[in-house]
Amino acid sequence: MNARLSNSITELKDRYGIIVIGSGYGGSITAARLAAAGYEVCLLERGKEWIPGEFPDEMLEVTAQFRSDSNPLGLYDYRVTEDVDVFLGCGLGGTSLINANVIFKPDDDVFNNPRWPDEIREDRDNGKLNTYYEKVN
Repeated sequence: MNARLSNSITELKDRYGIIVIGSGYGGSITAARLAAAGYEVCLLERGKEWIPGEFPDEMLEVTAQFRSDSNPLGLYDYRVTEDVDVFLGCGLGGTSLINANVIFKPDDDVFNNPRWPDEIREDRDNGKLNTYYEKVN
């Protein structure tokens, strides 16, 4: 059985030194680093905490998890604008919840693009990036 990471809303304090909105990749890393630096941090996310085994895996279950006025805790949020469509994950972990545990190791030549920092190419060349791929697989 997996332990929950989130706290009950009744445990919220009146004040925090820092409040981070969003628990996806950016928000969670920011909150973790600030907490490690000694700040009192509150990390807020819309949606609920999903534990492995709770995710929908049948089509009817998936469609029932679209966020709406009648389902404000839905896992999926799909937004259509004039310029772009956006598919979001809602819950502790943000959009990382809907990546379906998929990671692809890019071809080495992807990092030849000059937009990548030199440090990334150096880590590719010295094999350091491979250690990260191994950790997430």
